[in-house]
Amino acid sequence: MHILFANTGVQVICVPMRGGSRYQAAQIGYGWQRCRCGVEQAEGAEGPPAREYPFIQWQIIQAATSKLFLAVDTTCGDPDVGYFCDPGALTKDFEITLDGFLDVQGNPLRGIPAVDLCIRSAAATAGDAKHVHMIIDFGNSRTGALLLEMTGEITQTPQMMPFELLNRYHFDAWNDEGEYESTPSARWFSSKTIWCNTPYLPPVAQKKIEYHTVEADDKGGWFARDKKKLKQNKVEVTITPTLFDDLSMVRLGREGDDISHVMRADGDIRIGLSSPKRYLWADDSSWLEGANWHMADPGDRCATGAYAAPLRGPYLRFVHEDDRDFLLTGRKPRESEYATPAPHKPRHAPRCMMTAALYEMLTQAYMYVNSHAYRSASGDSGRAREIRTMTLTFPSGMIEEEQKRLEAQAQKAINIFRLTLGKHQRVEPELNLSIDEASAVHLTYIWSELRLLGQDPRLWFALLRQDRGAMPAKQEEEVDEGPAATPAARRRARPGLRRPGGPAPPPRRRPGMPAEGESFGDPASEIRIACIDVGGGTTDLMIARYNFESKIDDSIRGAVLHQDGIALGGDQLVKRLLETIIVPTFAEAVGLEDEDIQFLFGPEVPKNREFRAQRVGWINRLFVPLAQVYLNNAVDNVTDEPISHTDPEIIDPSVLDSLQAVFDKLRGPGYYTVQQELDLYVNREEFEGVVHDVFDELLFDYCERIVDHNTDVVLLAGLPTKLDYIQRLVRMYVPLSPSRIVPMHQHYAGNWYPYQDEKGRNPGVIVDPKSPVVVGAAIEFMAKHGMLPQFKFEMKGKAKENTYYWGVMTDATSGIRKERILFRPAEEQAKEEITEFSTSSQRVIIGRKMTEGEEAQASPVYVLKMDTGDRIGKTEIAVKIKRKRASGEKEEYLEVESVTGIVAGDDAILGDNVHFTWRTLADERYYLDTGGLDNIEVNQ
Repeated sequence: MHILFANTGVQVICVPMRGGSRYQAAQIGYGWQRCRCGVEQAEGAEGPPAREYPFIQWQIIQAATSKLFLAVDTTCGDPDVGYFCDPGALTKDFEITLDGFLDVQGNPLRGIPAVDLCIRSAAATAGDAKHVHMIIDFGNSRTGALLLEMTGEITQTPQMMPFELLNRYHFDAWNDEGEYESTPSARWFSSKTIWCNTPYLPPVAQKKIEYHTVEADDKGGWFARDKKKLKQNKVEVTITPTLFDDLSMVRLGREGDDISHVMRADGDIRIGLSSPKRYLWADDSSWLEGANWHMADPGDRCATGAYAAPLRGPYLRFVHEDDRDFLLTGRKPRESEYATPAPHKPRHAPRCMMTAALYEMLTQAYMYVNSHAYRSASGDSGRAREIRTMTLTFPSGMIEEEQKRLEAQAQKAINIFRLTLGKHQRVEPELNLSIDEASAVHLTYIWSELRLLGQDPRLWFALLRQDRGAMPAKQEEEVDEGPAATPAARRRARPGLRRPGGPAPPPRRRPGMPAEGESFGDPASEIRIACIDVGGGTTDLMIARYNFESKIDDSIRGAVLHQDGIALGGDQLVKRLLETIIVPTFAEAVGLEDEDIQFLFGPEVPKNREFRAQRVGWINRLFVPLAQVYLNNAVDNVTDEPISHTDPEIIDPSVLDSLQAVFDKLRGPGYYTVQQELDLYVNREEFEGVVHDVFDELLFDYCERIVDHNTDVVLLAGLPTKLDYIQRLVRMYVPLSPSRIVPMHQHYAGNWYPYQDEKGRNPGVIVDPKSPVVVGAAIEFMAKHGMLPQFKFEMKGKAKENTYYWGVMTDATSGIRKERILFRPAEEQAKEEITEFSTSSQRVIIGRKMTEGEEAQASPVYVLKMDTGDRIGKTEIAVKIKRKRASGEKEEYLEVESVTGIVAGDDAILGDNVHFTWRTLADERYYLDTGGLDNIEVNQ
């Protein structure tokens, strides 16, 4: 008997089939099918008709042990229009026995066992639904989440369970016994987001007889005219029930790869993004360059035969092509405000995929927390669950506009969930966007250390703090006026720097010392912690000082001393690895000529544009997996095992078939053969050279700032910090003892830590250095809401106090040349500054950085674009731009005062043919989304 709870959305049940029966596609179709049971009668024969179950769908996954999957919509409603039971009538368990399944043609499906279902009202038997808090770390490369709930009524204990993304195409999370099994590999999944048809078939309109009371015609004469007669009219109405209201139209992780493999569409079609978080700035269709969105259709519901179709579906009612924020008005939208579910030319702004991806995670989490597997694993299996909050982390260097847009997209996902699958939750999920990623790593480290010491902060602070002593007045003046300190391990000629991260400090005050009037704890107990968090798209630095007070509650208070983030991370390392090692080795093995290397894998040009879809597939499904294996071998110091593209465990053979077909088209059959030995091994010296080129300047800059702030401990987080060479660089540049430079990879946190080795080896040890971000966010959430007994934590940010170097970025690098600096860090008394520059470029990227040197990395923040339309003519404009200082309420930002000149022969008009807007991606043609590498090194 499978027990489900009413009004908990769609629940999936697995039933193993041991009879060994095999079925043809004509019998079971593709994907979900509508459920009918009984014996189909021939025309004219007597017998009961087949019974339909509009609230149940089924599909069969054939394997060594085939499995029957049932999707049961537990929504209560009118049974006459397809719901399983009226809510007022659900006074006891509602039991169903499904027997005699009929195939898509109406014939009996033999070999399927009878299935017993029970749907019960959880509130009537075990109480109200328990709250589950969802904490998400949505990255540029990988994404993960934690599900948090409190157990116990008096002494509440936090229980953290990693969220595992379900592959709804293969449904491979169930074993041969029909039991759900945890899949650790699904805890961190690719952020690549692919458009796809809805997971379930849409509900079918049902006919229902209704009786309406109306006044009868009065023919009783003059004396009967005041007597009204009533009668009932029988009316047949058609009603479509709101069943299978999981309207998600994107897929992430391995499922996204699986469904894209199935597609057979040709031409320049767009089906998704490498990560929607990269494109929060993209608020129109210009990124599509005139192309339309398409979606995967693995069940071929649209009957195109290509398992792909132009984007359309019920979810799109909530998303206009310009991604307007009509769902954020605070009221239920009017019918006229919704978008069309079938746009003629679907060209939705790329940023709307951020909302779609979060909605997909919400719907999956809601299904999972109400499943028998989760309820049994978390305890109190007799109670339903509801998603109470959704917490999102964000990069430490994320600009304010981007944070606001991330918050808006997340709130829209929650509102869509509330209007669809989560409509029966008692409360709407609340959104939290309260902690940056580097701060979260700090908190994971602090909390793990405190737990090891019996949660006694006095002991931890006494052990870790360093005696800084008093700085003589003369030395203080030198620090204020002279160049920043340089790590003893390495000397470089660098220009003099003022104190990074803020306005010029008051005289005779060391960087990071408390301002006058601040009083919390013993200043001698202060600890300073720095974190370098190397993510997929950004590398963040955050330095904070901490102190504590022990009273009834132990309270730890932190204040950010320095905070920065640069748009350079693990994806850039992968790109350079492809350009310098992977692609050249592959080209040499196959014997590719230089011009063919550039045509197939180089920058996109009109000549190779027709192969864009294939090129994106080759980068993401051929070369990136090879690079990931190479990186894993480098981490494990495996230098004697070959890496081959012909290994089906690494590369899907269909990818090689696609490449071979293009080889044959270009040069004729037999000219190139993709089935060659690759002989790719990890070359330690060559690989470390690539890592050095990507990260050395940035790490040196960050470590210099860490030394300036006299830091006690340095934390290294993010997947690339597993690399020994990155750890060695930081140890070389920071003059601290090795024990005070702590890579979170293989750091012992304790048995409470939710992300440990899946095979039980090294219990309590962190196996993924990205996981401290989401764990720290969970700890911050609990501390903020009083869920941790006798422990409080506060953090004072600094982003709205920082002042920056602003300037025009160079396309070839991520730096700003001295002559292109527009503003320098503002003096204390400056409120506004205005500068002017001229340009004839149609696109100008303006970025910011916190240190002056040309080698210092900058992050793109704004783009100044000239819209020439179809005109050809001279472009030359003068731009007057204003810098607005940070105010404590808003961080430092720029705005254009005026523009003059001409754009393609017309007068320049701000907001008409000259646009100034924020954009945090320097090159909108990101290599994972275009399939093009711009710096392949061949014949080196």
